Amino acid sequence: MKFETPAGTNPIDQGKVIGKPTHRIEGPLKTSGKATYAAEWHSEVPNAAHGYILGAAIAKGRIKAMDLSKASAAAGVITIVTADSAGALDKAGRNAAKLLGGPEIQHYHQAVALVVAETFEQAVAASHLIRIEYDRADDGQYVLADARDNAKPVHGRAAAVVVVTHLARVVRGLRIVVVKLGVGRRGIRQRRAVTPLPIKRQL
Repeated sequence: MKFETPAGTNPIDQGKVIGKPTHRIEGPLKTSGKATYAAEWHSEVPNAAHGYILGAAIAKGRIKAMDLSKASAAAGVITIVTADSAGALDKAGRNAAKLLGGPEIQHYHQAVALVVAETFEQAVAASHLIRIEYDRADDGQYVLADARDNAKPVHGRAAAVVVVTHLARVVRGLRIVVVKLGVGRRGIRQRRAVTPLPIKRQL
């Protein structure tokens, strides 16, 4: 493919929309809290249930025990779905792990329970009442201090990338967020905060 002549004027070059401040017709509704979101169309889906996913607190290992008694008795809770109650679940699509972990845990924050309740707030509150005992896998933890003496010095922006890359190779099944000079991304929906790596950390 050859581009031998200018493309000419196109809508973007005219600068009528791109790069210009534009009033959003739904802006006032959203900023005032009056906008109707998908989960709020109660006339379309009356008495809809709401779910909240609880993720595993370890990177690799097994679930020894899971106590659902207090969560099941919490206000508004309809049911709690786990690997035991859901039956055999395999990977789906491009997933690297089973949809519901249990008893094996394959990565940090793998879904281990789905709390279904009358409201989203009730589902979240009940998820905090679930008590889980884990058996951590021996190869699921890594102490930075043990590798400090043999570590190759790096400087500048490459430092953060090297550390994270090294961790990704050692800690199997752990999802790593790459950061540059300690500056991470915020606002992730799952509320995963990126913090500076400590000298000693048990994963």
